[in-house]
Amino acid sequence: MGFIFKRNKKISKDGTKVDLINYSDDDNRSWKPVTESGKYLEEMMEYIEGIFPCKEEKPFVFHEIVSDMVHIDVNIIPPDNGRDYYVLWTSGMSDLPMTLPDGDYDKKEYERAELFQFLPKDWKFGKIDAACGDEYYWPIRWLKYLARFPHEYQTWLGTGHTLPNGEDYEPLGEGTKMGGFFFLPVVPLGEVYPGVDPLICKDGTKLNFLWAIPMYQEEIEYKLEEGFEAMMDLFTEVNFPRMLDPKRPKYVGE
Repeated sequence: MGFIFKRNKKISKDGTKVDLINYSDDDNRSWKPVTESGKYLEEMMEYIEGIFPCKEEKPFVFHEIVSDMVHIDVNIIPPDNGRDYYVLWTSGMSDLPMTLPDGDYDKKEYERAELFQFLPKDWKFGKIDAACGDEYYWPIRWLKYLARFPHEYQTWLGTGHTLPNGEDYEPLGEGTKMGGFFFLPVVPLGEVYPGVDPLICKDGTKLNFLWAIPMYQEEIEYKLEEGFEAMMDLFTEVNFPRMLDPKRPKYVGE
């Protein structure tokens, strides 16, 4: 998990300004204790489990044993109520605000977020720890890493952002050749895949929810070159699946 890109700017074909930033492991700072934990957890659980109800089986959690800066857990809602997929969502990322660039906008609209991912019903979790093997654990491992990433590197994750796994787009885990992520809101895709709108908490804090989408190198570079709108057109054209398939075909570059 090394991010070694130099900071530079480019313009996509649609006119979008792209800021490529270097996140190097050399930038790692010393361990910091958790100062906030579970600040919005109860409200999020009620909200998210209301969108993805689970009657037959109870949700379970991959708890983080040792935490740095923020305590990140991955909550898992089993297939149920007509769903043939697992719903994974992080908690703890939103305990602290992300570091947004200066600009003429309200940072509070974007500074707190959590991540989602969707896995097929036959996904083999095994025990609720890494013992299930990397072939099945890597989506959980990456959700934990991505949720801590903006706090560790004083940056942020938002709609349209991409994050490669190193300059060579190393595979995210065993059993896949995908080498990075693309982030979008959790928009509805038919009746089986409801959307997850931002949550306004009781204290007025806005929490955004992002779909962390594993992607191939060619797809990420297509987005950087052609722009966000071209990427959205591609998603529509191929009817991009909500459920993760680690071995799905590439939608560009083949």
